[in-house]
Amino acid sequence: MGVLSRFFPRKEQQELPPAPTGYYTTFTEPAPRFATWSGSLYDHPLTRAAIERFAAACSKAKPEFVGSKWCKPQVRKLFASWPNDLMTWPAFLAKAATVYEMDTTVFVVPGLDRDLNTVALFPLKPQYTEVVDLDGEPWFVFHMLTGEVMAIEVARVAIVSKFQYISDFFGEGNDVMDPTLALMDAQRQAELQAIQNGARIRFIGRVGGMTHGDDLKQKREAFYVDNLSAANRTGLMLYDNTFQDIQQIDEKRFIIDKDEMERVTKPIYYYFGTNEAVLTNDFTEDQWSAWYEGRVEQFLVSLSEALTKALFSQREVVAGNRVTFSSSRLQYASNRTKLELIRQLGGMGVLTVNEAREIMQLPPMKGGDARIVRGEYYLIDEDNNIIAESGGHGGSNSGWGNGWGNNNWGNQHGNSHEWDDLDEPDDIDEPKRAARDGDGDGIIGE
Repeated sequence: MGVLSRFFPRKEQQELPPAPTGYYTTFTEPAPRFATWSGSLYDHPLTRAAIERFAAACSKAKPEFVGSKWCKPQVRKLFASWPNDLMTWPAFLAKAATVYEMDTTVFVVPGLDRDLNTVALFPLKPQYTEVVDLDGEPWFVFHMLTGEVMAIEVARVAIVSKFQYISDFFGEGNDVMDPTLALMDAQRQAELQAIQNGARIRFIGRVGGMTHGDDLKQKREAFYVDNLSAANRTGLMLYDNTFQDIQQIDEKRFIIDKDEMERVTKPIYYYFGTNEAVLTNDFTEDQWSAWYEGRVEQFLVSLSEALTKALFSQREVVAGNRVTFSSSRLQYASNRTKLELIRQLGGMGVLTVNEAREIMQLPPMKGGDARIVRGEYYLIDEDNNIIAESGGHGGSNSGWGNGWGNNNWGNQHGNSHEWDDLDEPDDIDEPKRAARDGDGDGIIGE
């Protein structure tokens, strides 16, 4: 059975699903079917580099299970460890991204235990897929490259597609790249042929008089051996009157000019949404950010939404359970940008110490989950009058400002002040007033 036995193990007493009654019909497709593209997209260096760069960026995303710890513990375990016995999460994401780019559709199918609980996730690349109707419910039937056939409910499968126009399930494929790939191959062959011809022909001349074909061939071979081979140690070229006007051909390298190269490279860059800077890792922060938001982030959002829909019921999603993939764009930022971000957000309590260390690619430290909030902020009314001033004594619970974390609300100047001049409610009773007035000076919050 191999790895396929991990997908649908069933108890002996469990009944098999009924036979399909036909293709499942949608608004746009009477018989939805999908075949893997048979083109040579992955055989060309430039297209492979574009796909691999995209897959490598996606593989760095961090999978997270968000929601109740009591909801689907088996699924939570997957996101805390690895998706299946054969893959780590980086390998899973890289494979899913590669199949997505190559076939414009990637399926993520669950591995099930005997109680049909999800205990693994696999990115699938079938050779052929069809959607059939089983008692009014759509099922995928996957025909694998090994000849195996497997079926599963559509509701259990996470589907991520692009170029989705006609089909309600699948992308339209990469057939539009065929002319570009053909041009790229013709260009490569022309360059190779020109280089070979340039390296082979060194002299050109004409035959003087009438010479038989076989004799001409023998004389040409003799000319080569006597003058151009290693046997000629004198450096002197001699030949009879059979050949006339012999001239040496200047060796010139055959290169494709820039405009000709751009006719091939630009369509590929446009199609895959990339550029030379990204492929050669010579990008700026702005270039990386634009490429990440336009390509990587879109795929990760689509994959997280598809997995959320496949793994949870609608009620579980409404309760706050979902799957996310997060990836830090700051890993490619300059140290100056990182330091400025930490300086601005760290002092406001937005980042913890460990989050700041992660930005600088440093390991977490003990006690680093605390937030640092500095200084004083002013609460100003519409007439620009100072109503209150923030600050405080760290971990105390006195005063309004301390409701904003352990170190009070704000910061900019480093001074430590409590909230002053706050009007307390007139209807507060004495026991509550005494409880809130910690030092007995009659002023709540000081």
